[in-house]
Amino acid sequence: MTRRFAVLSIVLTIVLSACSNLGLGEAGCAAPATDVSPANILTVQAVPTAKYTPCLNELRLGWDSVTWFARSGEAGFAISRSVSPFLEVTVTEACDVGVATLVDSGFPDIARYEDISSELGAVEIALVPSGELPLQTARSLASRLSGVEIEDRPVSFIINDEVDEPVTFRVNEALASGQYVWIIEALGAEEGTVEVRGNNPRANVSRLSPDDALDLIEDFVPEPHYRGNWFFTFDGGCITYEFNAKGVLAESVAADADDALGFYQAAELRRVARDAGFDI
Repeated sequence: MTRRFAVLSIVLTIVLSACSNLGLGEAGCAAPATDVSPANILTVQAVPTAKYTPCLNELRLGWDSVTWFARSGEAGFAISRSVSPFLEVTVTEACDVGVATLVDSGFPDIARYEDISSELGAVEIALVPSGELPLQTARSLASRLSGVEIEDRPVSFIINDEVDEPVTFRVNEALASGQYVWIIEALGAEEGTVEVRGNNPRANVSRLSPDDALDLIEDFVPEPHYRGNWFFTFDGGCITYEFNAKGVLAESVAADADDALGFYQAAELRRVARDAGFDI
């Protein structure tokens, strides 16, 4: 007896704890297929030309749920934190990579392209003292404020101790590197204030306490984010990872996607499905 699933527009949400095995009907992306689920069958039916289908080994920390979907011409899943999707994985017959950059895929028969906008890592503040006494103040500030964060991002204080060089030169050098600047003059060292400089003119304020200077910078620092697409192209298809991760997820989503997501041979899924009696 043969069985058949019709490819309609189908959505299934799975909620699991982090590190639970998932996959689309198999134990994991690297495991041999021994059984198939309706999700497997509908995926290969939705895009019959594709050599690969997407798979997911496990949910990572902060990955709260997976919504699987299949419709004629595309199939895949969306991963959410709470109710907000931040990563959607879709297989289609083809895709337009646009201006994406070609990078190494690790597979001989898959080309990988990336088009990503990200704001990650520490917020860098250059401390620019005007002399020896301000230099001591800069070192004291860096020690006292060690461990502070702005918008869930750690703050890295970089002390420019080249006090023989002009302050203006050192400030411009730091701004060109994308750093915020605290200028510490002799008067500021005595009264405990700094002059803030940033690439946004509204961030240029004098005679602020260090705490107020941090609050000012917080108004201009973007929230951590990782947005854009990874494209994986191969014979008969394309798998797209569409990212829209913010906050703490942004820092880890790229590495987690590389580790937890992968590809399964569509031909192998079809073979196992036929062996199980499905007409596919």
